[in-house]
Amino acid sequence: MFMLFGAGMAAYAQEVVKLRAWTVGPDTPAFYRAENLKLAAERLNKYLEAAGANVRVEVEADFWTDTWDSYRRRAILAFESGDPNAIPDIINSSHLDIAPWASAGWIVPLDEYIERYWDGTYKDFFPHLWEAVTYNGKRYGVPQDIEVRMVFYRKDHLKAIGWSDAEIADLPRRVREGEFTLQDLVEVGKKMRDARLVEWPILHRPTAGPDFFQFIVAFGGQYVDPATGKLVLDRQAVLQTLNFFRTLTQERLTPNGMTSWAWPTVHRSIVVDGTAGVQLTGGMWFWAEWQRDLGVSEDYLWDKFVFTLIPKGADNGRPNQLGQPQAYMITSASRHKDLAALLITIASDVDLNTNHSRQGAKLAIRRSQTAFPDFAASTYLAAAATLVPDQIFLPSHPASGFYNTALYEAIGAVEAGMLRPEQALQELERRLRSQLGNDLIVK
Repeated sequence: MFMLFGAGMAAYAQEVVKLRAWTVGPDTPAFYRAENLKLAAERLNKYLEAAGANVRVEVEADFWTDTWDSYRRRAILAFESGDPNAIPDIINSSHLDIAPWASAGWIVPLDEYIERYWDGTYKDFFPHLWEAVTYNGKRYGVPQDIEVRMVFYRKDHLKAIGWSDAEIADLPRRVREGEFTLQDLVEVGKKMRDARLVEWPILHRPTAGPDFFQFIVAFGGQYVDPATGKLVLDRQAVLQTLNFFRTLTQERLTPNGMTSWAWPTVHRSIVVDGTAGVQLTGGMWFWAEWQRDLGVSEDYLWDKFVFTLIPKGADNGRPNQLGQPQAYMITSASRHKDLAALLITIASDVDLNTNHSRQGAKLAIRRSQTAFPDFAASTYLAAAATLVPDQIFLPSHPASGFYNTALYEAIGAVEAGMLRPEQALQELERRLRSQLGNDLIVK
């Protein structure tokens, strides 16, 4: 490793090199995104000492737990300042940020470093993760984690409306095979409502997120053209999606102000208070977040919840779940790109990333990690991994984030009764055409 790195060593002789890293949760159990960089620095310093090198590395790693929007605003303000003292060497974020940040020249391609450490580390990564961090044929990130999304159902409320233990246990299979649909989910919500079991049968995330594209696929649509890479507005599938969320609020299954709820209220309602029956847009990291932030045990969660893919919504749709890989990136402003790349490589060690998987409830990024004892011992990670074959991703397109926000705002307007589904679709199309021009396919 150090022979490969060695050419840059002389520049750092007799000094402590300080590297700054910005990482993000925002879910609090994901703190190993920052901690692993610090642990990697400790390992690297031991290697450097053993090699007789007169350089040491000091890492200042920041972990952000506020919203995604505030994290991105912070990053963009730093990038736009052009001040290398204000810009971190390493930045961790969603793969969706790679396209706009690479286009702006704020982050650098990492192919040189990935190839340098390929045999010892990166050859072991699951291949599809490299696709998620590739833009215009270059890899701008090192995958840091991958997760699955799922629907969480309260078992006690299902039992209260007549479901048996066997029927609850069979629900994941029925969803996966298309036997249980979004329409069936609505009927479950109605039964919970009519039985007065809950205040709101079905909740979803209150903030913008890629989760809502799952419904476009569930209704048989697409949001990207694989042949051209252009984004797609599938009018029929999007209209069906908007109608679905309108049904949820009209039937009093979901509050019409859902997008104004605070995340802690959503979590407490479904987990602690039991005043909700279904979390429609759950993430596997909730499992760790609920234990850490709400003080419940894993046994409690197994007793209370069953989870599934997003059910299909139409005959031509399919059950699915969306993954959003996070990645480590190196900024163009960094004065120590070689060291930053080596640090990221060490932070990707199997044991370190397994710490993140176990504490943050995330899946493995490396093949060998699945056999690592600490990882293999987790029943939850093994169960969540069964959803991976039905995983979808948003594309690495500069406007994916804009589409993400615009779709969320269209759903929010429909839920609040501000727009009819047809009007919301028209407004969404207008916004996308204005932003993307010829880079949008409308069908």
